[in-house]
Parts: sequence; C-alpha cells; structure tokens
Amino acid sequence: MRYLYLIMLASLLSACTTSKLTLTNDEIVSKINQIGKKYGVGRLGVSAKNFITGETIQINADSLFPTASVIKVPILVELFYKFEEGKLKKDTLISFDDSLKYGGSGVLQYFYDGAKLKLIDVAVLMIILSDNTATNLVLDCFADEHDAKLEAVNNRMKELGLNNTKILNKLMSFKTKKKTPEAMRFGVGYTTPNDMVKLLELLANGKVINPEISAEIINIMKNNQDYEMMKRYLSENVTVANKSGSIDKMKADIGIVYAKCVTYAVAIFCDELSEVSYAVDNKGHLAVAEISKLIFDYFTKGNCK
Repeated sequence: MRYLYLIMLASLLSACTTSKLTLTNDEIVSKINQIGKKYGVGRLGVSAKNFITGETIQINADSLFPTASVIKVPILVELFYKFEEGKLKKDTLISFDDSLKYGGSGVLQYFYDGAKLKLIDVAVLMIILSDNTATNLVLDCFADEHDAKLEAVNNRMKELGLNNTKILNKLMSFKTKKKTPEAMRFGVGYTTPNDMVKLLELLANGKVINPEISAEIINIMKNNQDYEMMKRYLSENVTVANKSGSIDKMKADIGIVYAKCVTYAVAIFCDELSEVSYAVDNKGHLAVAEISKLIFDYFTKGNCK
C-alpha cells in the first residue's frame, strides 16, 4: 500500500512539474512581465529564439534601448571584419599611456605607461572584462577621425541587417559626446532586443564572415567573466556566450545559451529602473537573472541542463 502511495505521489509531483514547465508563449510573456514589475523595471525589452524549434519570445523587441557595454559585441564583429580584409592584424602591438586610459570597467586603466599588448588581446579584454580602455583602443584602430571610427561599426551593422543598432560615442569619453537628442537619451549607443538576437543568430549559424571566425568570436564571448545577470541562476553545466551592459538605471545581457538539448539566443534589457545601483544584488541584475532562468526553463521544458 505504501509503495502504491509513493508511486501516486511521484506521478502527481511529475504532473505538477510538467504543467509548470509546459507554459504557453502568452503565459511565459506574462511571467516575464511580472518579474519586471517585481523589480521596478520601467521599460522591459526581451527577445529570445529557440534555434531547435524556431519559437520566439518577444516583449518590446523592436523598441530602442541603450546598449551600454553590449555595443562591444558589434565592435568585436567589426574588428574581425578588419582582420579578414587585411586592414588590421591580430598580433599588432598596441601601446598606450595615461592619455588613452578611461574609467569605468576594466583593468587597462591601471597599467603603467608604455604597456604593450597584441590587438587581439586588447579585444579579448574588451569582452571578457568589459574593459572600456580596451574598447576605445580597438575603436582607434578603425580610423583617424572620431566619427569615422563609429561609422565603421554602424555601417557594418547595416550590412548585416541590423538597422536599429548604432554606436554614438566612445566609452566613458565625455569630451567627444555630442548633445544630440539620441546621444543624450542613449549615451554610448542604442539597439533593439531583436537586432541583438539577429546578430547572435548570425554568429551561431557561422554567417559572420565564415563559420571559423564566427566560432572564434563566440569562444571569446564564452570566456566572459560576468556572472551577475544571464549566467547567475544557470547551471555550471550550461555554456553561455554573452555580453552584459550596465549604466545607472539600465541593465542588459545578451547571449547564446548552449544546453544539452537546446541552443537559443536571448537579449534582455531592463531600462528605467527604480534605483541606481551597481551592487551585485541590484534590482536590474536580479531581474535579468530571473528572466534568463525562466526562459531557460521554458525552452528546455526541464528536460536538460
């Protein structure tokens, strides 16, 4: 009798778990919006695409959001195009002094004058540590004039079909910031969740230059050291190639998630937050983290980790 009871209990729990994980698309959207409200997100943008089934999740996915450091992925893509075109070389030594150092995230600002690194190593720091000085050093390789450096990235994004993605300034470079309405609103740049998922899908499908280079870019992103948002509640067995962004009242994370039974791209933007905080447990970080985990559970249906 006890054995029969345990079987019935196990079946009931299994049914409850299955029911919880087999939400409809409308239900998952509703739950994501609830998380946004829970953490005081004024404007929420989400785009996710399951590469196995083709199913998408969309919330304000074509609306413009500040990029913050998410823009470093388009910069990395442009750099690899420059490598492929023979205009730049990975092993070129980049030297810098105090005049080329910028605040915010990263470690190069603390290096002594005269330090030299290979261009590809500078690019790696731009992604895995979100180094602002490294980012601007990469941009400096694209052209002599400030606007031309930005246009190199913007034109490439247009060529790739990302018509709503634009870099507006160097990172933490207040001297070059323009007083246009878009610059005042978005800061360093803007994009849409759908644009970022499109770029991630191009990378995942090997269509950024070629499969080998796309894989190299993804591998750099896999080494990202930020675990505060998208990766926060995901198992260590799940591989994530991501890039986060954070400014005052906006937190974002974009990435490709590789689980055993599914691969998907996701872009999460939490804007107009109710607080300005850079603490590990700030509301923006937690909102992105919970949304990321919810989407993971939805796409995997609890069948893989």
